[in-house]
Amino acid sequence: MSKIPPSPIYIFRGHAEQINSLEFIENNKYLISGDAGGNVIIWDMVLKRSKIQFKAHNDGILNVVKFNDKLISHGRDNTLNVWEFNQLSNIKDGGNKEESIKPEISLKVNSLNFCKFDFCYEVSHVEIGDKRDELFIAVPSAKDSSGIDIWNLTNQKLIASSIGLDQNSKTGYCMAIKIFPNNTFQNFQSVTKNYFILAAYESGSVSLWSIIINTNELMSNEKDNATVEKLWDRKEHGESVLSIDLSSDKQFAISTSGDNKIVKYNFDEGFKKEPLIKSTTVKYAGIAEVKIRSDGKIFATAGWDTNIRIFSSKSLKPLAILSYHRESVYALAFSRILSMDEQDRDKSIEEGKDLGNEERTEKHYLIGGGKDQRISLWEIY
Repeated sequence: MSKIPPSPIYIFRGHAEQINSLEFIENNKYLISGDAGGNVIIWDMVLKRSKIQFKAHNDGILNVVKFNDKLISHGRDNTLNVWEFNQLSNIKDGGNKEESIKPEISLKVNSLNFCKFDFCYEVSHVEIGDKRDELFIAVPSAKDSSGIDIWNLTNQKLIASSIGLDQNSKTGYCMAIKIFPNNTFQNFQSVTKNYFILAAYESGSVSLWSIIINTNELMSNEKDNATVEKLWDRKEHGESVLSIDLSSDKQFAISTSGDNKIVKYNFDEGFKKEPLIKSTTVKYAGIAEVKIRSDGKIFATAGWDTNIRIFSSKSLKPLAILSYHRESVYALAFSRILSMDEQDRDKSIEEGKDLGNEERTEKHYLIGGGKDQRISLWEIY
């Protein structure tokens, strides 16, 4: 990148409180942002203006994502809400209609420790010629914030509870979670599915858990539905881990914490061996979030010191410091780098399946937001 410090190419203004969550959706056509007041805004990335605005929670937003035709929001009010996306499209900048918009599902979860939920899905063949998406979410346990619960959001059943609480380890609160399938294990014909949970803790440690789930017997006794095994544990941080992200190809993860250390975990093919560790440090302590771009080449960090930093994923060498915000940055998101196949497929999407704008945004964007209530938009190589 240029030695001259870059400037943001646009600033989104619309939130009145601290921004906690950012995410690109619909192949980068739209941006979702959530704030500490429980408000969600969906922005049109072509027009650079608010398309939808509504109050999703009675307390701060922790995370908002889109899956198929659903919007899933996680709030500090200890609820996880599922919204019908097409119903939201009828709201214009929060108008008077927001009171009549209700979530399709509202699930009671633990939000005490600011840990964002994560999700993955499985295509299940219910009958011959019939299939549906089974959506699994991982959140801190309702019994104890050190543990992890897994829910099947499709049928709203708890299928694994308090993962990690029986390990006699003093990890403190679970602070960050990533759940993903073991693709070498999966078999569409089998009812037994294997998932991994990468969990980061208040103690500064990161653990990998293997979860084997019997998706055909989701009974009330969750212990009958999942077999749990800790594969490894590493303590690389001296302070509480604040964020962890996993590369799209599942070959590595990066964690950040209340200290000034950035840690990369390089995984073996089966994930069972302890990862190879590589780390670097920055000048100031407190890195609230880390995000890896979808092509895995670079990652970004959000600092309490108000700066966004860009690094090479391979070498961990710093590439740029993005300075605009006057207060701490808490949330980041990269636009997705689309493959040629995805770009061709995107062109064939029928009209009317999104919010109405067919133009695609394929630029290499990075966005950041935080305490100053503004969202900065940057164009990165």
